[in-house]
Amino acid sequence: MSEEDVPLHLLNQGEEKCLAVVSGSTPADAVIGLASPNDSKEQQWIGSGGQWRWCADPSYCLAPAAGNQVGLAESSSSSALWTKDDEGRLVTGSKALTVPRVKDKSRLVLRPIHNGINQKWWTDVELRDSLMAVERASYPLGSGDVTTYKHEIARGFVNQMTPLTEPLPFPRGVGRFPGVVDPETPRISRTLTLDLSALGQADNLRMVTPRDWQATDLYAAAGDVFQVVLPDTLSPQRAGQITVRVGAHCDKLRPGVGTVKKKGFKRMPIVSEAFRLSPGINSLRSQYGGNLIFCYQKGEFFTAEVTVTNVVKAPYFKRGETTADEWEVSKHLDAPHAVLESERVVIVSRNKENARIPFPEELMSRYEEVVDHLNDLAGFSDDDPPPRGKYWLINDLQVSRGSAHAGFPAMFTQSIRNLAVANTPYHWGVWHELGHNYQQARFWSHTFGSESTVNLFALYIQEKLFNRDRLKNSKCYLDTAKAVDQGLAFKDGNCWQRLVFLMEIKHAFPEHGWEMFRQLNRTTRALPHDEAQHLSSDRKLQVDYVYKNLSKTVNQDLILTFQRWGLNVSQKAQEEVQSLGLEKAPADLSVRE
Repeated sequence: MSEEDVPLHLLNQGEEKCLAVVSGSTPADAVIGLASPNDSKEQQWIGSGGQWRWCADPSYCLAPAAGNQVGLAESSSSSALWTKDDEGRLVTGSKALTVPRVKDKSRLVLRPIHNGINQKWWTDVELRDSLMAVERASYPLGSGDVTTYKHEIARGFVNQMTPLTEPLPFPRGVGRFPGVVDPETPRISRTLTLDLSALGQADNLRMVTPRDWQATDLYAAAGDVFQVVLPDTLSPQRAGQITVRVGAHCDKLRPGVGTVKKKGFKRMPIVSEAFRLSPGINSLRSQYGGNLIFCYQKGEFFTAEVTVTNVVKAPYFKRGETTADEWEVSKHLDAPHAVLESERVVIVSRNKENARIPFPEELMSRYEEVVDHLNDLAGFSDDDPPPRGKYWLINDLQVSRGSAHAGFPAMFTQSIRNLAVANTPYHWGVWHELGHNYQQARFWSHTFGSESTVNLFALYIQEKLFNRDRLKNSKCYLDTAKAVDQGLAFKDGNCWQRLVFLMEIKHAFPEHGWEMFRQLNRTTRALPHDEAQHLSSDRKLQVDYVYKNLSKTVNQDLILTFQRWGLNVSQKAQEEVQSLGLEKAPADLSVRE
């Protein structure tokens, strides 16, 4: 056993996470698993006389447990001795410490020795020493340079495991992205109120909902040690509901995947970090730097005061609160990224871009207007309220897939779509990505085309804002009608042709129009849980479901147009609609303009 009496991290080479006591603290309750690297004693071990003693309590050591698992044992009486062989395996007897090849990796196990990477471990010292001999990465980086990518990921782990009292062994070159804070920029302390008085979402929304993130006007510079001080009186359970994220740029880039496959790496693969908190003083360091965001998990409802020290002020605007004079000062602050916030939207964009825009009151009002239209088409009302919280839209140097993608947060490539420009909220791309979040994806939207049904939202907003219809302007209705005349089936159509199918029904019944989609969304939210789960399991059921709901809304049987488009409706669904005594709508509902 090398490195005697030196606290070490043991990092699995396959999972790139550390051996740790993930819960419990005694032989009776300790769970040995994997944790994301940090400098906590719970994931540090001391090699001593063939034992791996736990740094959080060296009177306990790593030992075999019942059922080929591992746990803690009394160091003074344990007979378990370990060796770390030349391949990096941690061996005791005839077995090696193993990360199980199953979805649940919460407990590590002992298995017969083999050559799999899930049995191989680095110490942080070994990893750091090996990286010292490797040339630093420079960007842009080729998409196929997997070796350099792995080195970059490993540097991140070593930095995370380095004690805060020591300098980062691999300072990050953040000049390209996320950006540098001038060392002369004054560091400040700030006390904030963390608002956990409302958490989570209704369980029937059946869409991508906002998470509970709280924006701040603070920025942690790359490499700075800063403090987040929670009240000593705050319970560990409540503190455990709070995470501080440094940097909103959550996309992880991987070699050969998404935008990297075509364009290589324009920035580091990872540029943000998140830290769990405890009551009292939490000293933290982000190797990348970023805007400070407080993130909350479900649990108790409460508010708490938090003091943050050794950070800088970031450009920040809040609709209805920040004045034009305040923004004129704020937008010139040194932090690389600015935060623009309204009632339901938060924008994070490069500071140098924001410094050129006027007072962003109108910009954020336009984003609010877009959310109003999204909520309207989704069928939300006072009795059926929309999701609470705020959607986050982030500008990045490079996103993981496409020029933008939906989700939380929604990500947009800065050079293609600057979120801080006044006309951006009125752009199709924003409507499209936010529309994805509103889709009832696995309940019916995906069956009728994920990239088709999302544009119901975009078309609706376009009509409301500009009284235009992209499908008409591009002659898509007419061209698609001719294609269906010649035998085009729904399953063979492209995303625009599939969208035409739904829009033909909308135009054929102008007295109902968009209401048919509002009602479909409302009905889906109203489904009991078990019924919704059953619906999500079978695409044939979803075709029946949409057929029945749209027929009922327009008060005509739509079977002929479903058949014209080659959509198979079950006999049972047809009989259910026939029992309502509805007149059959014509097969051809096409818009030939």
